[in-house]
Amino acid sequence: MIQATALFTHALNMLFHAPSTTLRVILPAVLWVMGAAAAAGLLAGDALGAMDQVIENAAPPPAGQLLILIACGLAGILGYALMAILWHRYVLLDHDRSALRPGMGLFWAYVWRAIVLGFVQFLAAIPIGLAMLLLGGLTGSSPATLLLIGLVAGVAFLWLPLRLSLVLPAAALGHVMSVRDSWRATEPLAGTLWALAVLLAVVNTLLGVIASMLLPADPGLRLMLDSLLYLIEGLVFVSMLTTLYGHLIEGRELG
Repeated sequence: MIQATALFTHALNMLFHAPSTTLRVILPAVLWVMGAAAAAGLLAGDALGAMDQVIENAAPPPAGQLLILIACGLAGILGYALMAILWHRYVLLDHDRSALRPGMGLFWAYVWRAIVLGFVQFLAAIPIGLAMLLLGGLTGSSPATLLLIGLVAGVAFLWLPLRLSLVLPAAALGHVMSVRDSWRATEPLAGTLWALAVLLAVVNTLLGVIASMLLPADPGLRLMLDSLLYLIEGLVFVSMLTTLYGHLIEGRELG
């Protein structure tokens, strides 16, 4: 647990030691993501409202708004990718200003790696999901049991990307790393990463609580709030991957 805490503290310290610098580095991505969320709220508000009322059998939203919502969603995902690239490069290239100007070739190579990684994680997560369903069937469906199973599943789904996702900071630097190479590189910290996944799950839970407390009535504003919280959550995870890559691949100290 001590090593997991050291990794977690190091990742957070990189983000919050100089908040203005962190914001300056990722600002293009923040504007991209929040702009996509604002566009979705302005141009596809009916679609967002219908999604909130799907349980109430609301009338389906206009097809045109659904297409706008999908386009804004894809744009937002690309914005998250840009945020990850900028932060990986800024830290791992030792705060070099040129690191903040990645080329389009590197950007799309990173996105492709992320897609491949997501597919691999999806396949690997299937047995985890089936195991959780089986466990739920064996232990009953009380609220406490379901909460515990949900927490266990959440930790497992975080541990897996921590083992596989070193390919992403590598791609941000223009290097090629296979998923198998990432798995092997993280093997010495396999146990530590379980504790680290628990810490990340706590952060995600706290952000979820904040979101539920600040839930605005307007679907567009709610989407922007969710996007902002997902940015924070994603940035913490990206900083964790950056820390792991620097420590395991480049031999950097955690001090």
